Amino acid sequence: MNEINIYTPRYLAEVVRQAPAVHTFFRDKFFTNVKTFATERVDIDLVKGDRRMAAFVHPRSGGKVLKENGFKTESYKPPLVNPYDVSTADQLMSRLPGEELYSGMTPAQRGAQKLIDEYNRLNDATTRREEWMAVQAIVTGQIPVVGDGVEETIDFGFTNTVTLTGTNRWGQSGAKILDNLDDWTEATLTNGFTNVDMAIFGKTALRLFLTDADVQKQLDNRRIELGLIQPRDLPNGVRYIGHLNKPSLDIYEYAEVYYDDWTDPSSPETKPLVPANKVVLISSNAGFMMAYGACTYIDDDSQAWVTAQTARLLRSYVEHHPDRRMVELQAHPLPIPDKVDSWLVATVC
Repeated sequence: MNEINIYTPRYLAEVVRQAPAVHTFFRDKFFTNVKTFATERVDIDLVKGDRRMAAFVHPRSGGKVLKENGFKTESYKPPLVNPYDVSTADQLMSRLPGEELYSGMTPAQRGAQKLIDEYNRLNDATTRREEWMAVQAIVTGQIPVVGDGVEETIDFGFTNTVTLTGTNRWGQSGAKILDNLDDWTEATLTNGFTNVDMAIFGKTALRLFLTDADVQKQLDNRRIELGLIQPRDLPNGVRYIGHLNKPSLDIYEYAEVYYDDWTDPSSPETKPLVPANKVVLISSNAGFMMAYGACTYIDDDSQAWVTAQTARLLRSYVEHHPDRRMVELQAHPLPIPDKVDSWLVATVC
């Protein structure tokens, strides 16, 4: 039995909080156009140009019409993310983590501190969901929305994918890794009108790249500077591996993981955000949209519906029998890669 002797001087050394850091590399790097909306749906007009050239004409024939391509409107409904927590009276009668044994802190003061801690926890969970959505939007071109009472897929119509097969897969006898990267960079410029300058590797893809004999030989060529491998850790959970000159690409590894408890609820597991066998070629100046739909709730005082145009809505309210305080965070986030096919995803092994 672990009893405390009140006559023995005691010193609380520290509070040990063990929690994973919240990394948001994909969201913060590529979805930089942040907008909040006063509506539940987000409409975007997409205009895609082409490479037509102006026609030659005879001076007496007059000009030739260059027809417009027109545009199409895509409409998306950001899904609801709505975590909450509950505080009961008995929780506030005991000291909080880090509180001195005889601090004199009242239940009301503990409630205020607990409110801050609860909000930070709810906000971190929501931020992790946003990062997962951002990675899914880029790696798969879709965001599966699966939860209690909801099961749908938001599809952005992404088609710029490549899957290597047979001996052409990395690690096999016919692999030509540098040629693949060069061809994919050119294809993205041709089809998506974008110069990609970043390559984000999954774990296995990076290992095969670094151990490939042809890659090592080319990088070790003393007469031609094809690139430099110089790994170092960067903020926000990403690791810089090195640079290739041909094609011109900065190489990164993003080892962040997520907890999947919905694909198979009976056997949840931790998975990498970027699948181990994938390579993502993308522009560092993607400028995709991070959209937030309106948050709607009933005001306790006026009993009227209120709509808030915000990225986060924090509410705290009381319920009785038994008495408890609810802390609720509401958000309607949706990362939208509004320049579809301006990046490429390859399955290499």
